[in-house]
Amino acid sequence: MKLFSRKKEPVMGIDISASAIKLIELTHSKKGYELKAIANVPLPRDAIVENTVIDSIAVSQALLDALEQAQTSTRNVALAVSGNAVIIKVIQVPTATEFELESQIEFEADQHVPFDIEDVYLDFQILGETEEDPEHMDVVLVACKREIIDDYQLVLSEAGLQTTCVDCSVFALENAVEETGVFTQDTTAVDAAEAMDTEVDESAAYALINIGANIININIMRDGQMAFVRDQFYGGQNLTEAIQKAHAISFSAAEKMKKENFSDIDPNVIEEFFSNLSSEIGRSLDFYGANNAEYPVQKLLLSGGCALIPDIDVELDQRLGIEAKVLNPFDNITVSPKKFDAEEIKAMGPMLMVPVGLAMRGFDS
Repeated sequence: MKLFSRKKEPVMGIDISASAIKLIELTHSKKGYELKAIANVPLPRDAIVENTVIDSIAVSQALLDALEQAQTSTRNVALAVSGNAVIIKVIQVPTATEFELESQIEFEADQHVPFDIEDVYLDFQILGETEEDPEHMDVVLVACKREIIDDYQLVLSEAGLQTTCVDCSVFALENAVEETGVFTQDTTAVDAAEAMDTEVDESAAYALINIGANIININIMRDGQMAFVRDQFYGGQNLTEAIQKAHAISFSAAEKMKKENFSDIDPNVIEEFFSNLSSEIGRSLDFYGANNAEYPVQKLLLSGGCALIPDIDVELDQRLGIEAKVLNPFDNITVSPKKFDAEEIKAMGPMLMVPVGLAMRGFDS
């Protein structure tokens, strides 16, 4: 099974996270992308744990509810996977065509994947010539446990859906950023440097950071290509549990307080959350920097449900010393006010970066 679809066909992007099912369907024309359908349906707690389906009945029902909410007839789906069931590595192999590499990818994967090759789905993408060795090329190797994908496909099929593309969350995030153009490198500094006839750093790295209910997807980009990816288990659910404990309330009440009355939360709880979050992200940045000291990360681009937390960009900027910005795909996607509540969708935009990136797979050439 291919992890990345190369067929050009309409698909819905469905992001199945620990807290909700988020569905996006788009149309595309010369004018750009336009929203066609959207749904956001909460999941019962522990229905999905560390990207593993625990309660398939609850997930299937939530999918049916999402389809009803979206009012869409499309049944082809692009799905994202992440976490410790997915291995993503850049490897170096002797220069070959894609066809030639296809026949030997299992041998290459066996050297790099810590799972039995029979138990995983494999895919790869050729990046280009290895910088220090022109006789070799860099290849992104992706392996995902079969049982994880098979479980997701089962609940999708029970809801009458057909999986046509399985992607990785970090790549869907990258696709959304590139396709919508919600981030372009700031050219002000470059123009100033050129005017002064000084050296211009065109290889500046930036980090795409999607912070969800219980996982952080990190994709560090340099020169338009992936330089480092990592998933870490930490997120908004940790904050909800801390609120629940500090205020002696139910989990659902704590979740409501987080979303609707953030200023009422015990300041010590918020401080602890931001401290832990910055530490988690900082560890990945340090790990990247250990091998890429000459290309430090210069900007953090935030998305995911936690990107809706007030002042999260300011907090991470101050704690990590790197400029942070919250991304919103609907800055550059048309939303018809006749069909949707445009303001509501714009407000929830940062949490929809992954399903937006998935929905765009249907327009890949």
